[in-house]
Amino acid sequence: MSEAGTARTSAAGARPAPAKAARDEVGREYATGGRRALAAMIDNVVWLVFYLWIYGSVVAVVDDESPAAAGLLVFAYLSLWFNYYSFAEWRWGQTIGKNATGIMVASSESGGGPITFAQASMRGLLRLVDWLIGWFLIGGSPRRQRLGDRVAKTVVVRRPKGTGSMMRGAAELSAMSISAAATPSGDEPRAGAPAPPAAIAPSEAPGGEVLGADAPEPGDASRPGLRGRLPDINWTLGNTIRGLFAGLLLAIFTPILVIPFDSDLESDGALLVAQALFGASLLIFPLGNATHWSISRLREALPRLGVRRFALSGLGWMLLAMFAYYLFAGLFATLVFEPEQEDIGGELGVGDENVLVAVSAVVLIVGLAAFAEEVFFRGFVFSGLRSRLSLWPAAVISGLVFGLVHAATGITAVIPLAVFGVALAWLYDRTGSLWPSMIAHSLNNGIALAYISAEATLLPPF
Repeated sequence: MSEAGTARTSAAGARPAPAKAARDEVGREYATGGRRALAAMIDNVVWLVFYLWIYGSVVAVVDDESPAAAGLLVFAYLSLWFNYYSFAEWRWGQTIGKNATGIMVASSESGGGPITFAQASMRGLLRLVDWLIGWFLIGGSPRRQRLGDRVAKTVVVRRPKGTGSMMRGAAELSAMSISAAATPSGDEPRAGAPAPPAAIAPSEAPGGEVLGADAPEPGDASRPGLRGRLPDINWTLGNTIRGLFAGLLLAIFTPILVIPFDSDLESDGALLVAQALFGASLLIFPLGNATHWSISRLREALPRLGVRRFALSGLGWMLLAMFAYYLFAGLFATLVFEPEQEDIGGELGVGDENVLVAVSAVVLIVGLAAFAEEVFFRGFVFSGLRSRLSLWPAAVISGLVFGLVHAATGITAVIPLAVFGVALAWLYDRTGSLWPSMIAHSLNNGIALAYISAEATLLPPF
């Protein structure tokens, strides 16, 4: 066959090159409608589930006393839901859903930089209209803009690889994103692309300091096998196991100190003091191991145990963890059996006529119990296991211990509480801070108190 014939055959059989994805002026790919729809679904599901499982219960209780107040609560929730998008896109350049799907909002005027509050507000205001026509406009727009994007002069782009998934400040994220897009291979900048702006430190970002879990914290860097965002620890797996058994024994026997004053532990004061001693004693071994039993190092102990600042995206991960737990708890109660626990809140005096007793009981259960148990089971036990194990084995072991410790309050609740412990361990590992886990634990205890007070059966981890 002649060379000309070969060339014609090759040309005829060649497949057309795939069309290049549309990109902005700095080289970032415009987000597709499908990816944006997935982000919107994640955001809305989180808000909807939180209302159905938690906030709606509060509204129902208030509605019995005052329908007007209940209506005001519903209006406030819908307002927060609606304005969440504008605030998050202005502050971080992305919502929780956009963060999870790897997309961000940028200005189409300022070289792809962060959007202003006015732009974010305009996008939010037109979101109501775009729920009807926006998806059609995205599909027919070269830059995949909905009406809100066109009016506010914004675009939604893919976050380039290497910029990370933390919800940093919008200015810092945009600087990282532009830099990563302009140098895709890590060598020379893309031809024709503008020079990437200097990275903005978190403390320089507009809107205040970025609460990042990456921030340096006191700690010992000798943590073999550590992965994730957890702080460095200075105790070994052996210290963890010994501290676990010693701490639980101490917590069990410490309330005995009250017996000389009330042998039957029948008075409200004796029960409250015993509960306070139980919670406080859980803190002794974690603090002791974190400081090597030196009072001079006490200031370093809490950061090592996870009580440190966190990125605001941690609140979104907290809601996700709570949703996963409540979904499992509902399925478990429906398909297996309905767990029951003792009314510890009632025993401690949550519903007591004496306001001081009732308030003290709530503070102990919702405040001290959540704080002490998170420091002990997640900050100390899970961290110690995590120093030698990967995430899920460490989370499952610490979760099982957490569930079994609560067997005395109801053996049927061990499995759901173990799952709750696993979810809180994952949350700690994901955020690098105990605060989201503490907030979740405290919220769940508060919800459980409300349900048990109404003689409903939920799964309260006290």
